This record gives sequence, C-alpha cells and structure tokens, in this order.
Amino acid sequence: MDKDFILSKIKLFVPNDSNNPNYDSAIEYVVDKVMQDIANYTHIPLKELPDGLKYTAVGMSVDLINSTEMLVPQAERNNGISSVTEGDESVTFKSIAEDISLVNQTNSVTKDYYYQLNSYRRLNFD
Repeated sequence: MDKDFILSKIKLFVPNDSNNPNYDSAIEYVVDKVMQDIANYTHIPLKELPDGLKYTAVGMSVDLINSTEMLVPQAERNNGISSVTEGDESVTFKSIAEDISLVNQTNSVTKDYYYQLNSYRRLNFD
C-alpha cells in the first residue's frame, strides 16, 4: 500500500488551515495507526497490504482525524477543555499527550469499513 499516496489524499481533504507546525507528523502518525489497524483486522502483514485498500485507508484516516479533532486548534475544539475553574477564571486545555492517547484508544475500524476490509480479510489459525 502506497503511504505517500494516502498522505497526499488526506492533505487534500484535511488542509492545514491553522498552520499547525505538527500537521505533517500528526497526519503521518494517523496513517501509520490506520495501516496497522487494517493489518491487524485483515491478518495481512503491514508490508503486504494491497493497493486496493488505499482509498479505504484514506477514508479511515480522515474519519479518525475529524472524530478526534486532533488538528483543530485547542481553543476551537468541542471537547478540548480539560478543566474549568470559576474563581479567577481558569481554563485548562487538553495536552498533546491526551490527544495522542485518544487516537490510540480509538478503533479506526468502524462499521463503515467492515465491508471493504472483509473483502481482503484472511483467516487466522494462530
């Protein structure tokens, strides 16, 4: 599977509008995670993933980026606030480590992609 192709398509669908300095690293991390999730689900080694799944990987990556809001500036996120204190008006935003943890906990293989992935899924006798 062509990782560079997937990255280029994601950059079209999720542009770096906020000039995030970690944009490329964040997208590359998501693509690596999605490709690993696909390999785990289909029981196909990562290096042998077929090109027929590259558009599925793009869709899964875009969905993961959007659902976790990892590229949205923290002040604009729906769930980016970690805590609020009323006395002296303190607002604490989630850290990057919390964002990465959220991405790690999120299963990118959702019901929307079972049909495409099941077409390639192998039986695992281990």
